[in-house]
Amino acid sequence: MTVLLDFQDRAIRLTEDRKRHIAGFADPEIGMEIVRDTLVHPDIMTEAFHHPELRLHYRIYTRRSQSGRNFHVIVKVRGYDMLIVTAFYSRGLFNGGSKWKG
Repeated sequence: MTVLLDFQDRAIRLTEDRKRHIAGFADPEIGMEIVRDTLVHPDIMTEAFHHPELRLHYRIYTRRSQSGRNFHVIVKVRGYDMLIVTAFYSRGLFNGGSKWKG
């Protein structure tokens, strides 16, 4: 298991199962550095409407190969226990509840 920090220095767990899950369907360019960068320097972080325990961290990338794409890291929060659920690229942002700027 790996422990990553977010922009508020909170510990977030990334299990081996979740690493395999992300690597199994993700773009080959996705690596732990992009996940780490998105957690530490999110452009926006929102709370999911449909599931208040989920936090959606967004990082907007402007490199030519990823033009117009956002990288998402989904974190499940239960009190002080935080776990990365998944990570992926998408063209849009999801609507959510409370928003925080990174």
